[in-house]
Amino acid sequence: MKRAIWAPGFIVAAIVWAGAAGCESGFDRNDQIVNSLRILGAAAHIDNGDGVDWADAEVGDTITLRALLANPTAVPNVTVTWVTCLPSLDNTLTPCSDEQVLRKPADLIMMASDPTKGVIELGVGETIQYTVPQEVQPLLDALVARADQNVNAECALYIEAPLLIIAQGGDGSVVTALKNLRLSPWSQTGPGATDPALQYYIRNANPAIAALNIPNDRSACAGQTLVSACQTDADCGGATCSPDGWCPPAPFPGGPQTICAQLPDTTANPNEVQTYYYCGLDGADGTEKEQPNITWYETAGSQGSISNSNPAGTPDLTSRTFETFTRPPGPFTLYGVVRDGRDGENWVAQDFQ
Repeated sequence: MKRAIWAPGFIVAAIVWAGAAGCESGFDRNDQIVNSLRILGAAAHIDNGDGVDWADAEVGDTITLRALLANPTAVPNVTVTWVTCLPSLDNTLTPCSDEQVLRKPADLIMMASDPTKGVIELGVGETIQYTVPQEVQPLLDALVARADQNVNAECALYIEAPLLIIAQGGDGSVVTALKNLRLSPWSQTGPGATDPALQYYIRNANPAIAALNIPNDRSACAGQTLVSACQTDADCGGATCSPDGWCPPAPFPGGPQTICAQLPDTTANPNEVQTYYYCGLDGADGTEKEQPNITWYETAGSQGSISNSNPAGTPDLTSRTFETFTRPPGPFTLYGVVRDGRDGENWVAQDFQ
């Protein structure tokens, strides 16, 4: 579903609320064995035709929002609804931050039909689209003005808009998740910006997973490939590349296994693990390299130790996450959700027999 948000003020107000609240992206449960309806991830994708999977948008960009929905018990008639809330002008709680409301999050969907409630429905579906409206431009202009006036703001030319994702099952089950949508004046920023104050914000791209591997050791994510990403059937040696971009998987062996998620080659794809600037009181103090963090989930089996980095310690390797996992006797699904700490996100969701 594609929806252009043109109603003056409402998404602007939602963004202001996000900036004031300082929300962090997160999900309602952290247990790794998925045995019920769950939302495991959410991502924003902007395609500007340059081959990069961008995560932040500006006015006029069409954003594709995707939710990673796990439904191992085949709950029927599941609907996924995306909502946001207007801020309160008198410091009272908004519905999206009211614990009493959030105990029954489906009520937010009903509130969206009443304009006095301050709840806005963005769309329905595991994947939706909308276009950033012109009404957002004054907020992005304000970011530029702030950077010109305050050197410590030069690295933070973005706003996070909170989106609530509500999944409802036909059996009455309801689960929720929160996604921060990052908006920035990206076409004016970066090393080539004509305004020196705007040269220190690097537009964020989504991280990616190139393959799931059983590594030879923990010094690198290289070894037996369980499943690899693809764009065409040719990437799979003539086998079928699935609609979500994965080749047919190899058999998952029995017994305890160390598995890892291989990130794409950053030499060929520098946007996969980006370097960004950080600012202090005197402006840009230096750069940091993203270290994407991978959260593992599975519908069955047993999870052992998790290592967020391997012993090699080199920048391209410390960002890889290793997990010890023992498969169950029968079919199962393995999920790896990668987040870059800058509102970028992606995942692999693979069925194994």
